[in-house]
Amino acid sequence: MRHMLGYCRLIVVITVLSIFLPGFAQESGDAAFQESILTEIHPDRYKEGYPNTMLVKHQFVYGVDNGRQLEADIFTPMVIPEEPRPAIVFLHGGSWMFGSPSQFHTHGAYLAEKYGFFAMSVDYRLSYEARFPVALQDAKCAVRWIRSRAKDLNIDPHRIVICGGSAGGHLSSMMATTAGVPEYEGGGGYDDYSSEVNLAIIFNGEFDMWDLVEKESLIQSMDLFMGGSPEEIPEKYDELSSFQRIHDQVPPILFLHGTEDICVSHEQALAFHKKMIEMGNHSEIEIYDGKPHAWFNNEPDKTITIRRMEKFLVEQLGLKDQP
Repeated sequence: MRHMLGYCRLIVVITVLSIFLPGFAQESGDAAFQESILTEIHPDRYKEGYPNTMLVKHQFVYGVDNGRQLEADIFTPMVIPEEPRPAIVFLHGGSWMFGSPSQFHTHGAYLAEKYGFFAMSVDYRLSYEARFPVALQDAKCAVRWIRSRAKDLNIDPHRIVICGGSAGGHLSSMMATTAGVPEYEGGGGYDDYSSEVNLAIIFNGEFDMWDLVEKESLIQSMDLFMGGSPEEIPEKYDELSSFQRIHDQVPPILFLHGTEDICVSHEQALAFHKKMIEMGNHSEIEIYDGKPHAWFNNEPDKTITIRRMEKFLVEQLGLKDQP
């Protein structure tokens, strides 16, 4: 039944996108948005063939907000590791208005199998359904749910990682910089637990909305996500610019970005990284020459970036291969 409900929701999404996406790209002449559509890859969410040592759950309900079920796809070893293990929450890309948790299934399955991670790829609510801060609230609820189950699932509540690409990268940066902000918590449940993340990995994220405005990039996507233009609600463009929220307690972050990304300039990642260092935070960055937006979806770049991500996780979390 749940699979059928997910299918019906997918049909609704496809219908909405078939109406709005062409208009967004053509009407605005937004080359950045066109690049987002062309480079974002979200495989079949219900693909099979994972090792029988792994438990995979699609459309797992981790919370309920005003009657709306909040769902995610989960990857974890069938046998829970003996040592407390880390968890990772993935947030897919798609200009805040399209995309699927499947974008990070490969990453989640790899980390679950090799290191015993509890991996969760969130199906956060998109702009056509609800505007900011709902998507961020969905992600924070997922982290709270993980902490609420830390004992049962043998998860170390001090080793929870957030990872996202593009729009999911933006949301990940907001997760890293807004710990303890009440209005971003939402009503999904588990209010007794913290939504703070301990580490972040961000692929080609948006961190400075005014830079996007200046470059006329993702204009209508931002309008839909925020609920107005920069002229109408300039305070929202400040509020959602995570670059402005960097403080000296932001957790370690790894940035990955391509130099030929015309959707979101890699200069945004460089600026965020520089400010992180200036504030005394741990930050690492990899800039990939000649790579466009969401380049990490395709091989060999998927494997290359997973290895870089893995290096960061091993060093920061002290990981060891599972027996």
